[in-house]
Amino acid sequence: MTDLLYSKLAGVGHLFYKFYFPHEKIAFIIDGYLKKFNCKKIVFFGALIYAAKILQSRGYEITFVDYTKEMVDEAKKVLQNTKFVVSDMRTLELEEKQDAIVLMGRILTYMYTDEDVLKAFSAFKNNLKDSGIIVVDNYEISKIDKGGYFNGIIEVKDKNLTIRRISKISRQKNQPAVYKWDCIYEKAAKGEKEIFEDKNHILRAFSKDEMEELVKKSKLKFIGNFPNFEERSFITVAQK
Repeated sequence: MTDLLYSKLAGVGHLFYKFYFPHEKIAFIIDGYLKKFNCKKIVFFGALIYAAKILQSRGYEITFVDYTKEMVDEAKKVLQNTKFVVSDMRTLELEEKQDAIVLMGRILTYMYTDEDVLKAFSAFKNNLKDSGIIVVDNYEISKIDKGGYFNGIIEVKDKNLTIRRISKISRQKNQPAVYKWDCIYEKAAKGEKEIFEDKNHILRAFSKDEMEELVKKSKLKFIGNFPNFEERSFITVAQK
């Protein structure tokens, strides 16, 4: 995994995600799986901090995890009464077993090899209670590079801040499906402009069959692949 996006770019990345993503919709989707499997204590990975905040407001006990201290620090500004952990997903080791582990925001994209994915799934299994679940979304092969999210310009703003992201994606490898993504963030606030570059960012996409096979190899129970909040990705649910 690259350290750049969520360390040097944690602040601007967090703000971009805050304004761009439909957090209520994402939280609603996650909430449905958590209720179905009677989950209360959950691990929440990644930068969709405001989705985590909504889930917390609905009564879930959240442990927030990211692999950089900088993104955990961003989460601390938003989430109250939360446990925070800095950890790579492949080496996650918590003090208490959890009902669910949630990875939303397509962050399994940083597991570039099947070995990486299986290490992550093994760590998840070790930190779940019996019958606990994982909910993970993934970019889908042949869809990740469609539309404007990774190609072109996206602008998000509120009354005090504007962020423009200019980006381009290209496929580098077929098996596994690996892509190179270059982007520039332009942040304008209070009359000042800052530019943040993220070059040669590597992303992986998965097929639904590929995810099912990886789940089964990990000895987790495959529950299914399901629609996500947008068309370029899908959700996989598995159970210990």
